Formats: sequence, structure tokens, C-alpha cells
Amino acid sequence: MPTNILLSIPLKYWQDFQDSLVKISNMNIYVFDASGKPFSAFSQDVATCQSVNKGRVIQDAECMRFYQEAFTTVQQGREGKIFTCPYGCKLHICSLGSHAQKIGYLAVHLPTPEAISDTGSQRYYLIQRICQIVNETLKAVIEKTVLGLQRLELSSIYEISNLLISTVELSKVAEFITNSLVILYNVDMVALGLYENGRIKVIQATGEYRDSLVGQEWSLETPPLSEAFLRGEPLSIEARDLKLPNGVNPLGKISTNRVIIYPLYSFLGVVGLLLIIYSPQETTIDPGSRNFQIYANFAAIALANARLVSQLEREAQTDFLTGLYNKRMLLSILSHELEKSRRYDTPLSLLFIDIDDFKAYNDAYGHVTGDIALKKLAEILKTSTRQADFVGRYGGEEFVVILPGATKKGAIAVAEKIRKAVEQAAFPFRKMTVSIGVATATVNDFADSLINRADRCLYQAKREGKNRTCADFPE
Repeated sequence: MPTNILLSIPLKYWQDFQDSLVKISNMNIYVFDASGKPFSAFSQDVATCQSVNKGRVIQDAECMRFYQEAFTTVQQGREGKIFTCPYGCKLHICSLGSHAQKIGYLAVHLPTPEAISDTGSQRYYLIQRICQIVNETLKAVIEKTVLGLQRLELSSIYEISNLLISTVELSKVAEFITNSLVILYNVDMVALGLYENGRIKVIQATGEYRDSLVGQEWSLETPPLSEAFLRGEPLSIEARDLKLPNGVNPLGKISTNRVIIYPLYSFLGVVGLLLIIYSPQETTIDPGSRNFQIYANFAAIALANARLVSQLEREAQTDFLTGLYNKRMLLSILSHELEKSRRYDTPLSLLFIDIDDFKAYNDAYGHVTGDIALKKLAEILKTSTRQADFVGRYGGEEFVVILPGATKKGAIAVAEKIRKAVEQAAFPFRKMTVSIGVATATVNDFADSLINRADRCLYQAKREGKNRTCADFPE
């Protein structure tokens, strides 16, 4: 087997796969072939390497000499050693392949020397997992594409799946699923759709025509999706037959290829689907194989877990009725924004909003109607503020708006925009108004003190007759 075997196999999307692996593990990696030539670029910025090599690809002669010496050391069986490059970077380097046939080397950048010194540490375990995933994936690809064997496919799926089900960030899980499938099976594109409210939305895709699918939504009743989910098993069709309800084929540019529609299920029911676009002459994929089914099952579990965690995190941060930030999250955001305001010397203002006579409204029309009014006010607050602003329900009928970068004058303008929008809006049974207190942060403010001043301004507005904005209060 030639020493430059890595450069001979079809891995045009390897960098995407490597980048998604780095996002999950949060450790930078770099791959060399067996002759010591760089095979990939760093997935994340390394300030020292960028300064020396003027980019993410190793070019400096001193760097290359260091790596060649490190590879020789690794070949001598000293893979647990921490290497320090001439410019101070700490690395763990392991060989890729087997004892009989080396196919390359993997370098893992370490933030500190202690990151690998403790063999029982979580970081050491993660480094070993990364090395194993890269090694098994490359061996599987090489065996399938060069030797026509499939012995190692299951090993790579096992390593990838272990990392998948231990990750709870939905975006990272989705990206890693699509990138690993493209690499393992040499397909043209993989798209991942999530199921919600009777529809499938494509949230991630890897491949040349990824932009034609990301963001697309289909009902489960849309043919041929309906057939795949009705059968509960993968469906293979011509790419030209995958059409949207409007008759447009998003894969028109590659309509000579085929598409596998693979429904994903977990203990929660329907999770989503995989769309795999491939050329029958080039791919090694067999959707009916046991190995691929194992991968799909792991992917479904990982997606279900990540989505559940994402939902729980969102619920912990938001108010169940309005969908706005809750009080706990508002205080956390405000503390962070106050720190940014002090550090960068930028203004920060806060609005404290209260619905006028809301108790009487609730007593007259009932709590269900009151909930409708609160939701309506939440919509007005969101449409009346910028994307950079933070809107939350502080409690009851009280709301808070955090305005980064807003001076007192700017905050008053936003407050008046909100007040007039509420005054003119149609609420159930009768009109409603709000009173608003405005406070602008000083260098000595903390979250509690800024909220307290805005609250005092709010009650000054109440005393002055309600349905008004107050930014100053009597001492």
C-alpha cells in the first residue's frame, strides 16, 4: 500500500468531518499522511500557528522538521509523550493505521501540559476517543474504497456513535451525523431533517448542493416521504422524483443520481429523516445493511436526546406562557451586559414595564383572558424592540427590556414606541395601557440596583397618572 494512501482516497469532505469532530470535542486536530505531509488544515484558529504559518496549513520549515522528529518518536512506541513545538504549542501525536500499515498521524493541540498528564482525566479519555474515531474512520474508508473490504465499517460506526450519544448540543450532533455519513460512504450529499408538528424541517446538510435543502420544510403527507414513513423503512428513488409541494425539485442539478429517504425513529416516536444523495457507481452505501441500520438507530437516539435537552434548557430559560426570558435568565443576561458595558464603555439601559390596572382586568374577564392579554403584550414587546435587545417577563404583569448600547434618550424613545403600540392595540374586551420606568446604567450599577431604579421610575409613572414613561424620580 503506498505511503500517500490518504491523498489517494476520495475524501473531498474530510475537512468538514474533521471540523464537526472538533466542535464536539472542543480540541483542535490536524492530520498528516504516512509520509508526514499535511493532509488537512487546523479546524480552529491557533494564534501561534497562524502567526508562524500565515494560515491554518503548516508551511514553516521549522514546524515540519519538528513534526518529522515527533513522528519518528511515535514510531518508536512513545505515543503517550507530550510534544512541544519550537513555538511553544503543546501536542499529543498518535499514529493512524495499524502496526503492519501506517496510514498517517493525528496531532491534537492541548491547552495545557496537564491536559494529558493525568491518565484518568476526562480530557485524556476524550483525546483517546478522538484518536480512535479518526483512526477507525480512515481505516474503514480505505478498506472499502481501496481494498473492497468492509470489516472495519462497524468499528468506525461504533466509535462515532459513542461520541454522538454523549453529546447534547443539537447543532453539533446534526452536523456530525451528516459529515460522518459523507465520509464513511462516499456519497454526494447528506441532509438531516427534524420532525416537529407534523412536518420535517431540514436543519443540516453536507455536500456540494447543501444550500438547496437547508431550511426546506415538508409535510409527512408529501410523497415520497409519506411512503417511507408509512413503510417505516428506507426508500430509494431517483433524485428527479424528489419534489416539493410546489413542484420544484431542489436536487434538479443532480437529478441523474439517486436518493435514499431514511426515516428515523426513537423511543419518542418519529425523530426525523436522512436524505442521502449518491451516485450508484461511486458510493459504498447499502441502506439495507445491518451496519448502516445500526448507525441510523444511533443517530436517531442522539438526535432525540439532544432535542430533549435543548427543549429542557429552553424551558428553563423562558416563561412558559409568553415564551420570553424568565426572571432568572433576565438577571443573568443583565449581569453579563453590565460587565460588557463597563469593559467597553458603552451605554446600557433598562425598561421596567407594568400593565395598568391588570388585576381589575383579570377580575372582570377571567384569568384565561388575562393570559391572552399577556401573550399579546409579549408580541408587541418583541416587534417593538431590536434583535439585539433582551425581552423578558419579570413576574405577573411585569416585563423587563434590556437595551444594550442605548442611552437614556434612546431608551425613552423605545419606551414611548412600546407604550403607544400597546395603547393602539386591540386587546380582548377593552383597551389596555402600560406604565414604563427607564433607568440607564452607571459604572457602579449591578443588576439589582439598575432594576431597582427602573422600578422606582415605574411607580413614579403610576403616581403621575399611568399610561406614561418616567426616566427620573424624586429623591
